[in-house]
Amino acid sequence: MAKDRAEGEVPGRFPGIIRWRSLSTSERIADVVAGLIIAALLVPQAMAYAGLAGLPPQMGLYSAVLPLLAYALFGSSRVVSMGPMALSALLVGSTLQHSGLAPSQLTAAASTLALLVGGWLLLFYALRLGRLIDFVSPAVMQGFTVASALMIMLSQMGDWLGLEGVRGDLIDQLVGLWQQLPELNIGIALIGVVALLLLWMVKRWLPTALLALKVPSTVAQLLGRCGPAILMVLAIAAMQVWALPMAKVGSIPAGLPSLALPLLSWSAVSALLLPALGIALVNYVSAVSVSEALAARSREATYPLRELWVLGLCNLLAALSRGFPVTSGLGRAAVSETAGARTPLSSLFSALALIAVMAWLTGLFVDLPRAVLAAIVIQAAAGLMSFSSLVSCWRYSRADACAWLAAFAGVLLFGVMPGLGVGVGLSLALLLARNSKPYIDEIGRLPEGGFRNPERFQVDIPAHLLMVRPGSDLNFANMGALERFVNTHLAQRRDVEHVVLVMSGVLYIDGAALGALERLDDRLHGQGITLWLAELRAPVRDQLSSTAFQTSHQSRTFFSAEEAWQYFAVRRSLSY
Repeated sequence: MAKDRAEGEVPGRFPGIIRWRSLSTSERIADVVAGLIIAALLVPQAMAYAGLAGLPPQMGLYSAVLPLLAYALFGSSRVVSMGPMALSALLVGSTLQHSGLAPSQLTAAASTLALLVGGWLLLFYALRLGRLIDFVSPAVMQGFTVASALMIMLSQMGDWLGLEGVRGDLIDQLVGLWQQLPELNIGIALIGVVALLLLWMVKRWLPTALLALKVPSTVAQLLGRCGPAILMVLAIAAMQVWALPMAKVGSIPAGLPSLALPLLSWSAVSALLLPALGIALVNYVSAVSVSEALAARSREATYPLRELWVLGLCNLLAALSRGFPVTSGLGRAAVSETAGARTPLSSLFSALALIAVMAWLTGLFVDLPRAVLAAIVIQAAAGLMSFSSLVSCWRYSRADACAWLAAFAGVLLFGVMPGLGVGVGLSLALLLARNSKPYIDEIGRLPEGGFRNPERFQVDIPAHLLMVRPGSDLNFANMGALERFVNTHLAQRRDVEHVVLVMSGVLYIDGAALGALERLDDRLHGQGITLWLAELRAPVRDQLSSTAFQTSHQSRTFFSAEEAWQYFAVRRSLSY
């Protein structure tokens, strides 16, 4: 049990039910209300994000129901709300666009992506690779997110302004929109602009106005975050009064989808396998970062390992219900928190509300303008547009700033998935470059005790002794730097007879580094110099315990740097 908690696995099979049993009646009512409010927000978002992915609007609704039910049973966060997300939808749309599949196969391909994403996430769980996301630099994710938000906004310009949609990279979309400007219908474009302004006004001014009217703060904040639901209701009502000639959602099949796994050829599935890995990473980063960010506010525990397999299960169920990949977005989670969600069971009531909408209310969306859905997507993407992270990276680390810019430019110039690959590749290359140049210093003893670098402190260094302290783990990438450091100092100090490696900063030595240490020992021995070790940490002792190197150095290992210095200082005094 302790190991599970350390690895991020929550105790209990059904955390939401366990917590629900301990709630008061008022808290249970709050859970129900929060679920219903999330459903009201999720309906327009799900349809809008399906359009962003180039899919029928009902697929957004299909994607949400079973994942919500699964999360209600097995999830650990009280505020996470599973369903389509703008960034994930963009990745799906980009993947489908470049898949080379026939239009009739795109819906099956989207469900196949959900199936593969779920498979990747469950594989990560089985291999305990939940921290794989740590290899995706925050700077890369920030640059990727900002560029993707810009691409999301551009992709919606067609529906928002009543023009033909344009797909492709940044240049393709800008050129396509420019060529269509003479065909712009001012009246239709005005409706899109008004819809976006209403969303902005609801978010910016409605809470303030409600507070001025003595409305409780929680209610005011909640309504301010429910702009998409408010806009959808107003748009549907307006369309009943004015029959405007503009693109609309059209007929949506009533009822729940039939459950079936998508069927595609193996060649099509294999082409989607690698893009699904990228979507899986982005979706997991999103879900975990959302739960951790909101849990930190109320000092709640988070369970990343549990979230990993639950997210995988949710995507498998999305595929089974003819949906596309899902995750948790910050916007819905913030609304859930404000609405007072107490347990993951709030997702159950969201799912039930969605089922009711799909069974009886789909006819209401027939006349819903696509410009309204586009405005909802544009507003969500605008919230991701922030260059402050680039400024912070530039001030602190130019390498991180370069990774940010690489991901940003890669998305705009080469596409969403290639752009993510460019950013991740560059960040890993910079990581390896930094790791290949570890901090290594020579140390000597201060008069009052303790060891410091002689370039910064006045220390005592016996002429026949060289004490070297590596500042990081030893591996194939940085062992050469350590060897060069030792060789350079030996060339400058011809009287050295003993080299002591002070290993206090080393917690791991890989096989290549161990081989390099053995070769260094042999080479020094040939020069009449003895290699010693000091301050071996417990993990390194355990790692080396069964090696010939440790056996040969058993008598040449000191417990501390002080012990080593005293030993050689005494030998120096005896030699005089």
